Amino acid sequence: MILKKASYRNTQLRRDGRIAKPLCAVFIGGFALCVSMSAVGQSTPSVAPPRPKPPATAPARGSIATAPPLVAEPASLDLGFLAPNTPGEGTVVLRNTGDAPLTISAIVASCKCTTINDIVGKQISPGGSETITIKLDGAPAMGVRRSSVKVTAEGFARALDIAVKGEVSLPVRIVPPYINAIEQKNLQGRLIVESIDRQPFKILSEKGGAGFSIQGFDTAADAPRNSYVVSYDLTGCATDLPSHLLIETDAVGAGVVDVRVRSERAPKKPLIQFADTRCNLGTVRPGSSKDARFTISNGKVVVDSVSTTSSDAAVALSRTEPGKDGALAVTITVTPSTGFTGILTLPIVLKSATHSADLEVIASVRP
Repeated sequence: MILKKASYRNTQLRRDGRIAKPLCAVFIGGFALCVSMSAVGQSTPSVAPPRPKPPATAPARGSIATAPPLVAEPASLDLGFLAPNTPGEGTVVLRNTGDAPLTISAIVASCKCTTINDIVGKQISPGGSETITIKLDGAPAMGVRRSSVKVTAEGFARALDIAVKGEVSLPVRIVPPYINAIEQKNLQGRLIVESIDRQPFKILSEKGGAGFSIQGFDTAADAPRNSYVVSYDLTGCATDLPSHLLIETDAVGAGVVDVRVRSERAPKKPLIQFADTRCNLGTVRPGSSKDARFTISNGKVVVDSVSTTSSDAAVALSRTEPGKDGALAVTITVTPSTGFTGILTLPIVLKSATHSADLEVIASVRP
């Protein structure tokens, strides 16, 4: 085979915006083959390898995901049973389980019913502790009260949350605390009536339109117990359900205990806002008087008078005075009528210059 060198004019070809010169041309078997090379510096583009991800690290102090190394002892505070309108108090120890000092930057309660001693600015050394005192206000209404306390340390965004609870109860309570009779459900059922101090007591009477009976107990032969199972039957008053069922006992300090009946009937919205429209006076002796206390949320209300349509007791406006957080405390004196004994359910109408409100007092009137 004969290879002949071909000569070409000094022409330039443009490729991809760069200038390239023919390197050579050869004839192979009558066919021309041209090989060219890019200008100096031209190279095939390459793809850079992906950068490795940095190794995962623990969240930095001050980030949202970081909580302070604080441990609450106990983790939640249960104040047990609280008498109506009586606060409960307990302590929680905050312990620093980290290896650096912690400075408390904030301590906040979830509601005004909870107060805490101020430890903001206090520094807790590693392994050290600080004690906080938590007080939960009582309430006139029976039932469980819940709150929480959040503790924040400098350099940490998340807070330590301490749950707080207490149950407002008389010496005797009813379990469950309400009957859900919505849509005519649970019109028949059972309740447990028990003393919280486990002392025996007697059930004296019941009221509320339900057919009551004590299960497995002979009132004439059996000794008093600290717990009773009571059945109820509301089918006879299904079209006009009472708001509460009441049970009278002889337990000291208990008087009348009640259980709420939930129904479709919407409660009447008072034009004067009260913390609670019902007051339990406990036990009142015939011929004596006892004060019922109510709290109006808006202290600007001026109370003109109180009255009742019942002949079972007389009422009189005793006094009004400023209460906590701008509220107004109203004291009404209740005097049962001569000869009345048993469960007193007393409707009271409170009037101001422009509005009125319906209140209720319950009591056990016994010698």
